[in-house]
Amino acid sequence: MQEALKNRYVLLCSLKTLSPLHIGSEKALGFGVDNPIIKIKRNGKEIPVVPGSSIKGVLRAHFYRLANSGVLDKLGYTVFKGNLEEFEKEFSRSDENEKKKKFKELGTLEKLFGISGLASPLRITDAEPEEGKWSIGTRTHVKIDPKTDRAEKGKLFTVEFVEGVFKFKIVFDELASDYDDVNRFFHEFFYPLLKNGIELHFGGMKSRGYGLCELKIEKALKFSAQGLALGEAEELR
Repeated sequence: MQEALKNRYVLLCSLKTLSPLHIGSEKALGFGVDNPIIKIKRNGKEIPVVPGSSIKGVLRAHFYRLANSGVLDKLGYTVFKGNLEEFEKEFSRSDENEKKKKFKELGTLEKLFGISGLASPLRITDAEPEEGKWSIGTRTHVKIDPKTDRAEKGKLFTVEFVEGVFKFKIVFDELASDYDDVNRFFHEFFYPLLKNGIELHFGGMKSRGYGLCELKIEKALKFSAQGLALGEAEELR
């Protein structure tokens, strides 16, 4: 399933918080904060990050919602109609010849975002905050009793959040003929949408007003196969 590379696009993107953003850490290491955010160490300092897997997941969910609404069908793009989980199991167990046959059953979005046993031509790095353009804060909330829809007495908890601008990269490999629909989707839909900017919700606590962000391409580079070998790129306008 190794397709020939036609071009590679490197999209330099920003993620700007429009409301406090909370992407929680699995381990509560917030020193008194009940719900800390994910952080990594960079040059001896802890900084918040938005995992590339989270960004990809939000984009995947957004485009599948559009597909479920029928918008993509009208534009000529397809989505796998069967049980994708079962298909993935069979696909992963198949040999290369069987995979090539089964590959034709996949829709545009499955080929773009990848499935188990099939790598995605779309890769997204973790988003790290722009120097001097971020801050961390906390808010205190009260748990709501779902039966009474009222605040539970004494049930307070704190949530850590970040506000600011994050930077990250999206790398898209334009592959050979079996990916023609994916390439068309990237040029006609994916790239223009992100170039203009799109508002999406990331992370948790959305029902409490967290996570609204603007995702936008700030700069785009195109590498031909030869240009990639020589380190030469064309900037897209």
